[in-house]
Formats: sequence, structure tokens, C-alpha cells
Amino acid sequence: MAVRLSFLGSGSAFSGCGANASALLDERVMVDAGSPAHLLLPRLGVRIHDLELVLLTHFHLDHSGTLPLLLGALAHSDEPPEPGRLTIAGPAGTRELIERLTVAGFGGPTQRRIDERVTPRYVVLHDGSDVEIGGSRVRSHAVTHATGPSLAYSVTRSGLRVGFSGDTILCAGLRRLAGEVDALVCECSGPDAPVGGGHLWRGEVAELVEENPGVRFVLNHLTAPVSIPGALVAHDLLTLELTG
Repeated sequence: MAVRLSFLGSGSAFSGCGANASALLDERVMVDAGSPAHLLLPRLGVRIHDLELVLLTHFHLDHSGTLPLLLGALAHSDEPPEPGRLTIAGPAGTRELIERLTVAGFGGPTQRRIDERVTPRYVVLHDGSDVEIGGSRVRSHAVTHATGPSLAYSVTRSGLRVGFSGDTILCAGLRRLAGEVDALVCECSGPDAPVGGGHLWRGEVAELVEENPGVRFVLNHLTAPVSIPGALVAHDLLTLELTG
């Protein structure tokens, strides 16, 4: 069976190398919401109504900040969304963050419309979570990034395990994730040298690739073009067919 992996955005927060990082599995699961999905999903041939699950790795705005726009687009769509179809999962505090962003940006009436028309379900994940959500099995690993909780995910669909590092340093949680997946979407914020802020650089990612020769790596969260032997490099609106 094949799994379809697409990238709405492939860049880091401020680099201009691409839209902020956000990926899509099988047109149903979106990991992080840094890019305006209500605009970019149609360019991939995907309806916003088709989404079943949004996973947030952490709360920095280049990973979460456009989720209120997606929810608002669903709530104001001429085609009524299926209430309760969409699940939003992430670290403790995900619901509070998204609702505060929505109210701050668009006011209480928009939040009430989302509650009434979209009725998203929220699931709290933590280190070691292993849950079935819709057609996906989601396992989460705590990783080290910055203040606040950060999670990396393994998402299994059609028997294929696809990992998402989120933002992280080279830590035990990331190594556990790399050891259990068939493909790994891995951040690579530093193209030439170590970088601050809890991110990976090319040398560390190359080490991870060498440690896991059976894993297909796709690099994202880029600040500049980068090349690592054995890894693909994401770009905005790239789509890959992954097979077991």
C-alpha cells in the first residue's frame, strides 16, 4: 500500500526559504499548521473538508498560527462541514492556545461559530501516547526544543510508519522516533553550522541518517538550500508516494 506525503510548506519561521512547515498525509492528516491550509490545500487538489486530523508538534506560531484560519474557513464555508469530523491533537494546552488565538484574532463570534459548525474534537498527547485517531495510529515522543512541550510523531497509515520530528535537537526522543519509522520528515534548520533555539543542523541530521540506513529521510524546516546524502529535500507543494 502507498501513502501520499505532501508539503504545504517547507521553510523555517523567518527564512523565506519556503512557507512555514506543514505536511499532509493521505489528504487526511495535517502535521503542524504554519502555512495557510485553506489556501494551499486546494492547490494540492484537497478540500479542507476532507481533513480528519491535525497534529501540532508544539506551540510556536510557525507551527500553529494559521489553524484558526483553517477552522474559520470551515465554519464560514458555504458547504457545511461534518460536525465533529476534525480532531485536533497536540501537547497539553493545545485547545486553550487555539481558542485564544481565534478569539484574539477574530473575536468571540467566530469562535462560537467554529464550536457550533465545526465542533472540533481535541485530544491531549504526551510522551509515550499511542492512540488510534480515525484511520491513523499516532505515537508521540517528547523531544527537546524550547520552552513548553514539544512532541515528535509517528503516524501509521496503510501499514506504513511516517515520522515527523517537529523542531528539536538531536535527543533521545528523536532517536527513538527514527528507530521505529519507515520514513522521517526531519527538520534541518542549520545548513552549514550548529544553530541555536533548539534546532538541528546538517551535521546532526547526517549522523541520524547514517544511524538509520533503512529510513527514508525528507528534510524540511529549511533556512537555506541543503543537501545530505541519503535524504530528500522538501519544497512547497511537493508530493511523494511512499511505499512499504
